[in-house]
Order: sequence, then C-alpha cells, then structure tokens
Amino acid sequence: MSTEINRRDFLKVIFSTASTAAMSGLLPLWPKNALSRPIAEPVILEISSDGYLTMKDFDWGGALAELPTFREQHQLENLSPKNLKERLNAEIGLIEHIVSDPEDWSLEEVEDWLNSSVELEDLGLWEAMSYTEYGPAIDIWESVGWERSEELGLTLIEGDHPGSDFAGVQFFGDPAELNRELQREGLNLIVE
Repeated sequence: MSTEINRRDFLKVIFSTASTAAMSGLLPLWPKNALSRPIAEPVILEISSDGYLTMKDFDWGGALAELPTFREQHQLENLSPKNLKERLNAEIGLIEHIVSDPEDWSLEEVEDWLNSSVELEDLGLWEAMSYTEYGPAIDIWESVGWERSEELGLTLIEGDHPGSDFAGVQFFGDPAELNRELQREGLNLIVE
C-alpha cells in the first residue's frame, strides 16, 4: 500500500476509487457503475509465505503513529469537564491506577493519560491487528462479509495457535483468480 494512504483511508480508497487500468478498459470485469469513481493507484497486498494477505511495504512507524489516544479510544472527545468527570466516574476502572484517590480525583490527574497514545496491548484483537500489516485484509474480509469472503477463498484466522493474540486472513488459491474476483467487486486492490 502506498505510504501516502493511511489506515483510516484504506477502505475509502479500495471501495470508492478506480484505477487507471479500470478506466481505460484494461480490466474488463470492472463494474460499469464503478467507472465514475475518482482515479487512484490501486492498493497492493501480497501473500506471505504462510498464506496470509499482508500490506505490501508496511511501515510500522507510520502505523504506530496512528494509534488513538485514550481519549479517542474511549470516545471522550469534546466533552465538557463536568461530563468528562461523570463518564470517567462511571468507568472508574479506566483511571483508578492513575489517580491518587478514586473517590476524590481531579481532571488534571488524568489529562496526560487521556492525551497519550494507547499501546497495541490496550486494544481488542481485531482493533490491534488493524494497526499491523494484517489489518487491511481483515478490513476487506469484514467489509465484503464472511459469505463472499469464503467464495473468494479468504479465511479469517483468529489465534493461529492456542493462547495466540493473532488474527489475519489467509488465502490459498490462485492470485490471478482472486484479482479477477476483486475486479468484479469493483475493489481498487491488487494481490501479488
């Protein structure tokens, strides 16, 4: 995936743009109703040696820079101080390790924590994996639905061994056939 495309824009690009190849007629399976989309370079995924679809040229530094703050993760943005304190009191478990007294604390005590970025370990499995090279394939699997994913030969793997906190999408098949089906779906995506 191009380094200019961030995680948040990934689905927008593959579902709402078309490649120049599609526009020029080089992709005969491309849906006619998708030809009016803006043009963008296709997103490129690759098949790893163990069959997982991964983002090509994945940039860990860029992905980790996109991690949300605790304020964003817990949807505490744009709250008045009074409402913020009420919400945090209702979920005191979020901050009890930070404040000196969970019964009597101030917003100043939690401000640095609210504005700091979460760690991958603070996120749920799918959310954490969305910040890794496996995330785009999970997004695709989820977006097209499990039935269509199955037809495409995409299999979601959660925990590749007991105790694992891994999730990814495996594909064992013909990449050319998968790319034809992705064209039929109108996805601006290429699997190498």
